[in-house]
Amino acid sequence: MRVLMTEAGAVPTTAGRILLAGDSTIVPAIRELIETLPDTARGQVFIEVATALDITPLETPERMTVSWLARDVRAGAPGQILDQAVRAWVSEMTTGDVVVDGAELCVWLGGEAARSDDLRSNLEDRLGSSRETLAR
Repeated sequence: MRVLMTEAGAVPTTAGRILLAGDSTIVPAIRELIETLPDTARGQVFIEVATALDITPLETPERMTVSWLARDVRAGAPGQILDQAVRAWVSEMTTGDVVVDGAELCVWLGGEAARSDDLRSNLEDRLGSSRETLAR
């Protein structure tokens, strides 16, 4: 499995799986990235917002799931909920075995809540040396 981690620029449209994660400050960028994805794209979008009132509809390819993480219904400081969701998804959706995991995984992190060095380090450890950084 080839892992691409990026904060800026486009998501490769050939990625096998895609993980987009950020906070409410980056919703327009996430919306633009989603618009570039082919209908066959598959993966997960996590967006942390202050309240459930901040949730806005996002149109995604059929195999992309959007999870809005509202802090008013979940306990945690800004960034914590997003951090936990990203770590849990990566833990559940990857084994660390290139043969088992298969195709490329693109991880795109954006916004203030997604800039945690600890989160990046955890993803690098979990995903191993196959990580390739596109932009930082």
